[in-house]
Amino acid sequence: MSSIRILKRIPLSTLSTFAIGGTAETVYRVNNRPHLLEVLDNLDLKKTPFRIFAAGSNIVFPDKGISLPLVQLTAGTLEKRGREVYAEAGLSLASLVRFYIQNGFAGMESFSGIPGSVGGAVVGNAGAYGKSISDYIIKVEVWHNGRLKTLSRAACNFSYRHSLFKELPMVVLGVLLKAETGNRKELLKISRKIISTRHLKYKPGLKCPGSFFKNIPVEQASEKLLGKIDNRKIKGGKIPTGYLLESVGAKGLTVGDIAIADYHGNLFINKGRGTEKQVRQLAEMLKERVKKEYGLILEEEIRYF
Repeated sequence: MSSIRILKRIPLSTLSTFAIGGTAETVYRVNNRPHLLEVLDNLDLKKTPFRIFAAGSNIVFPDKGISLPLVQLTAGTLEKRGREVYAEAGLSLASLVRFYIQNGFAGMESFSGIPGSVGGAVVGNAGAYGKSISDYIIKVEVWHNGRLKTLSRAACNFSYRHSLFKELPMVVLGVLLKAETGNRKELLKISRKIISTRHLKYKPGLKCPGSFFKNIPVEQASEKLLGKIDNRKIKGGKIPTGYLLESVGAKGLTVGDIAIADYHGNLFINKGRGTEKQVRQLAEMLKERVKKEYGLILEEEIRYF
């Protein structure tokens, strides 16, 4: 394991886009599949529990730190297979989007500007503009209790911002994706427009985890909720949670150094020395407001790690 970086007592705040958390006792940093499998098999052999992550978006690390070993994926490879694309879990989602566009493949342009890794996107079934990554998945390769498996899309139990991988301790290794023919120039134009739009909300360098709460699928909305909202706000079959939060006065609220953006109700920002405790306090406050007004219990899109 000499070529695998083993880091000791690392501040978790340096490992996430939210810049929050105590100390990680041990971090195994790997940048390829063989090294990843070597680390996983070693931990499994010793029956050592562990946690795994990649780019650190959509995560709130704990103030108390993490004593379990952490495995961090920092890179991954891409391969074009005819009209399909194979991507390893540690690859950045941005690299996957660029690869699709450069090859004239449509589908991933909707994910332009979304931070994080391919593996993280699969686990959380990431998406935007009415699309989810599961729409393009053919199969997923995983490591589970020392064994390699390949799961069909159907076996992954994908639903809105959810997958089997949130329920079972499986490690996503790679994913095979559909690649639809598109016009490269048009795809690039769409991608740049989406990135510009996202930068208005997620300014470069902003300490945030991404969208905090899940949007609400219309088919899951109660009559009480639908009766209280402006139908014109519904987008892609979803009720934007930011809209609901803004209606109960979320914008600009703060608890310690954690604040809700003054321009978007579903954007938590770390203004400096924010903590997990402050995040949870602010989240619970907002959940109570929305529940009181709409009879709805918001569900986090982020993961408390």
